[in-house]
Parts: sequence; structure tokens; C-alpha cells
Amino acid sequence: MQKYLLPLCVILIASSCAPVYVPNLRNSPLFTKGGEFQGSMQIGNGLDLQGALSVSNHIGVMTNYSFEDRSATTSSSNNNTDDYHKHKFLEGGIGYYENDGIWCYEIFGGYGKGEASSYADYSFFSGGTSQATGKYERFFVQPAFGINKKVMHVSFIPRFSVVNFYQFKDDVTGIVVTNVNSSAKVFVEPAVMGRVNLANNHLFFTFQVGATIVASPDVYFEYRSFQLGTGLGFRFGGSASSKSKDKTTE
Repeated sequence: MQKYLLPLCVILIASSCAPVYVPNLRNSPLFTKGGEFQGSMQIGNGLDLQGALSVSNHIGVMTNYSFEDRSATTSSSNNNTDDYHKHKFLEGGIGYYENDGIWCYEIFGGYGKGEASSYADYSFFSGGTSQATGKYERFFVQPAFGINKKVMHVSFIPRFSVVNFYQFKDDVTGIVVTNVNSSAKVFVEPAVMGRVNLANNHLFFTFQVGATIVASPDVYFEYRSFQLGTGLGFRFGGSASSKSKDKTTE
């Protein structure tokens, strides 16, 4: 299995030429009760850090950070601009969840801001291909439908994102362009996430595969079409009311 995983990661990452928009991995906590806290670190889409807290038996909050820097792979000697990419992105969200036995669903919404750099052709810069940094904001709505079993969690996550690049800067000339496009762009970003629970459900191994489907016309920037990530996470906590409720239903 491992001998196929690395080539697959390379294929997926290389499938988009110099993307300036790289969707982060989906955070689907699949809470079972109030007072749970989860955190994870994953690689494959860059570095993705995720955290989530269930503040009650039906309300949860999350925060996500994504980072990647492949600028060192490009130099004046090899001029391999297809490998050049940098991004950082931070977002937060709030949502509602239900958990009934092994079946559960949730819906989160939120907002984030970030910036990314790549080589690409932009109509608002003269001279062809430019090394540029774009600043953007993103709104998202993320429903998810999952199965919570003792050993394995699986979630299908059809996220909907509205991405608005409000500024681009040519990193060579220093030229800054604002209001680069009159409308934000909509993407459908479905993914499947799996978790294997360890250490009496306090640790988990997680993996995820996702896609980016454009739902708006005239997208003028490159985006990563596929995402793949894997990593480790932890889970602890649970409100007293939830624990007592669990005992009464046993």
C-alpha cells in the first residue's frame, strides 16, 4: 500500500499547474457529545492543522490553518515555475451536529482569509507570465454525513466555497492590482474522510481525498483540482451532562 501512496500524492499535487488557490483539507469532527475537543495535523496538501470543540450537545466550533512553501524548488538555474507555490490560510467556523447511534450529520459555515503565490498568466499584468501573490477571502458552507463506529469513522463532505481574490501583487515589479474581478468564484469541493481510532478512541489516524469542481464561469486563476492528505489526531473530553446521559441510556 505504501509504495502506491507516494506516487499518488505526487500525481495529485502535480495535477494543477502553479495553482494560486489550494483548498484546505475538510475538518469534519463528527462529534458525539458536548465538551469534546479534537486536533489533528496532516500533510499532503501542504501542512494542515485542524481543531474543533463541541460547546454543547449540538453546537460546535472549528478553526483550520493551511500552509505550504515550495518556493525553494524554483531557482534561476532551473526556472521550474510549475513547482513554485506558497500559501497560508486561516479560517474559523461554527456549526450544528446530530449524532444518533452510528449515524451522524453536521453542517458548518465559516469565513477565512489567506494569501498565495505562484507563476501564472494574468490579464491584469502586462508581460505574460508573472510571479504574483494574491490575497483572498473565502466563505464556506460544509454539510457532512458520517458513520461513527468504535474503530472506524467515515464522512462524506460536500463543501461549498465562495472565493474572492481582492488583490494581486506582481512580486517582481511590485505592481499592485485591486478589484481584479467583479465577482467571487464558487467551488464545490467534495471529499471523503476516514479515521481509524486508536488508544481507546483518544488518538486517530486520518486520511482524506477530495476534489475541486468549479461552479462559476471565467475563473481567471489556477486552482488545485485534487487534494490528498494523511496524518494523526487526538480527541478528549466530554461534558458531564453528556456522560450522565450516556450512562442512563446504557
